[in-house]
Amino acid sequence: MTDLDLLAALPATGQAGLVPNDWERVEAALGVTFPSAFIRFLDVFGGAKFDDFLRVYRAGADNANVDLLTQTHRARKTMATTRPHIEELLTQRGSDPSQLVCWGGTDNADMCFLIPHRDFDKWAVLTVIGRGREYDLFEGPVESYLLQVLRRDFISDVFPDDFPDESPSYERNPYI
Repeated sequence: MTDLDLLAALPATGQAGLVPNDWERVEAALGVTFPSAFIRFLDVFGGAKFDDFLRVYRAGADNANVDLLTQTHRARKTMATTRPHIEELLTQRGSDPSQLVCWGGTDNADMCFLIPHRDFDKWAVLTVIGRGREYDLFEGPVESYLLQVLRRDFISDVFPDDFPDESPSYERNPYI
C-alpha cells in the first residue's frame, strides 16, 4: 500500500468521494505545476481535518479560510516579512517565500507548506509554527510527511504534544 492508501485507511467520518479542486486556475495563479502525487493527495484529502486539528486546504474552495490559493498568498506575505530564518532556509534550498505553497494549517495558526523544486522528486514539506521560530523540514511528499507525523515516526517541533491522538482519524469535508 502507498502512504496515500495508508492515510485513507485511517478511521474517517464525513462525505466520501473525490474532492473537487480547481487545479487549472490555481496552477495558473501561482505559476506552478504540481506533482501528480500532490494532486492525488488533495483530490482525496482536500478539506479534511486530521484529529480535529490540522486542516488540509482545497484548490478553489469557496471558503477563503480553507482555499489553497488564498491561504498561499496570505502565508507568502507572512513568511516574507516576519520569518527571516525561514527565508534563509529557503535561500539555501534555492527558493524563497514567494514560491511556497500553503497546503494546510492548524487551529494554532501553524502553516504547512510545499517547497517546490524543478524536480518533482525533490519537493519538500515545511511546517512553520504560528508564533515562534520552530519549524519542521521533511524531504518527501505531503502524504508521507502526514502519515509519519500521525504514526509518531516523525516527531514535530511545531505541533503540540497531544497531536496526534493515540488513534488518529480524520473528518472528510470536500465541500467546505
